[in-house]
Amino acid sequence: MLYSEKTIQYYENLKNIGELDDKLKNVGTGIVGSPLCGDVMKLQLYFDENGLIQDAKYKVFGCVSAIASMELATTLLKGLTIDEALKIKNDYVADTLELSEIKRHCSVLAKEAIEAAINNYLAKQRDEVRMITVTAGALEKLRELIKEQNANGIIITAEENGCSGFQYSLSYEMDLDADAKKTIVDGITFVYEADVEPLIDGLNIDIVESILGPGFTVTNKNQMTCQNCTCGRKRE
Repeated sequence: MLYSEKTIQYYENLKNIGELDDKLKNVGTGIVGSPLCGDVMKLQLYFDENGLIQDAKYKVFGCVSAIASMELATTLLKGLTIDEALKIKNDYVADTLELSEIKRHCSVLAKEAIEAAINNYLAKQRDEVRMITVTAGALEKLRELIKEQNANGIIITAEENGCSGFQYSLSYEMDLDADAKKTIVDGITFVYEADVEPLIDGLNIDIVESILGPGFTVTNKNQMTCQNCTCGRKRE
């Protein structure tokens, strides 16, 4: 049987499908997945004045397991604090719904949607533009590579590069450090040292094709060059 009785039970009793007003400051929105892999999840969380999740709505383009995973997740989320919500494990969703191995990725997407919605809400509270933006193509490729490497996220490092300001590098995070700085963008966890944090505000990650294959470009719209070098050029 492709779907368990538990999965069918949640799928046939949908209570949280819908949308919230994304313009509201106390609504966090997370969109994860890709039409290419078959599942896309949109999760919206409504927080009250005390920071508790008062309501949760979702829309899913995907299979029965994906819809059931979001129905269960939104049921669990109501009344939780942010810390409590982030402790919901994808394994708990998968085990509760008795998902088969080929469907367990639906529970992973549900977990990523929770993180993305919370991250969006927190950004609104800080009145900040997202520190890191990732293009759709780069996002899809990063997710693919993270899955292939069984990594937890992406490490960002920065080194001075003369006139060019700083050169950024990406690598796999295999064992998340509880003390490291983190930010979540569309379900991907980016990790960096405290001294790198001021350098990644305004970062944009894109993907380009070359004769050697696809590669990532990392630029910073806020970065000023030729400030401290001796090339003779003046910073504009």
